[in-house]
Amino acid sequence: MRKPPAKHARTLRGFSVHGDEVVYHESGLERRVSLILQARRDVKSVHSQFPVLLYRDAEGKLREHICDYCVVFHDGLVVAVAVKQHRKAASMADLLARIRAEGFVRKNRNGSTVSAAVHDIRLMTERDATYAAGENAERILRARKMRDDAEYASALEAVQSFHGPFRFGELLRGCPDRAPRRTAILLLIDDGVLLTETRDRIDDLTRLMVRR
Repeated sequence: MRKPPAKHARTLRGFSVHGDEVVYHESGLERRVSLILQARRDVKSVHSQFPVLLYRDAEGKLREHICDYCVVFHDGLVVAVAVKQHRKAASMADLLARIRAEGFVRKNRNGSTVSAAVHDIRLMTERDATYAAGENAERILRARKMRDDAEYASALEAVQSFHGPFRFGELLRGCPDRAPRRTAILLLIDDGVLLTETRDRIDDLTRLMVRR
């Protein structure tokens, strides 16, 4: 894994921690993608600036591409992720096709290579990682760290009385301390107990439904 330089005038560099892995990002878009990947329940680990995959250009020359992320799923699937603005989607589609054609060959630091290093490679753009999706993922990840089992059980009991769509804020009525209740509601969404009507930013006006 390559650690990105600490500073650059036109980037937003930083990191987050997912499990035992430090996950770096070099832009706001990469940060949102990272958070969204980390928040997925089927993701085991996320690695940044990895792997280095080989491809052949139009002249047949072997070249290298450093993937922005490598995602390992709980079922064993490994997917490399390239992060770019959507305006570059056409050129990226050609690049990803060349990487696939080469057989997902990974170049290691010592110069050795490994074929079929990943199962697939995908492109994620700002259309996948919207500001709302990134913020929701960040709140879910924070809620997991602040889980209160008693408050979760109380919120779970409260939602059973709702039939049909209702607003997030309705679950806050009468709560002496709304902060832990908000966390519990986010965890109910995270666990699939509550479903959001849209993929917009989650707030007090978000319409929810109980999964039956």
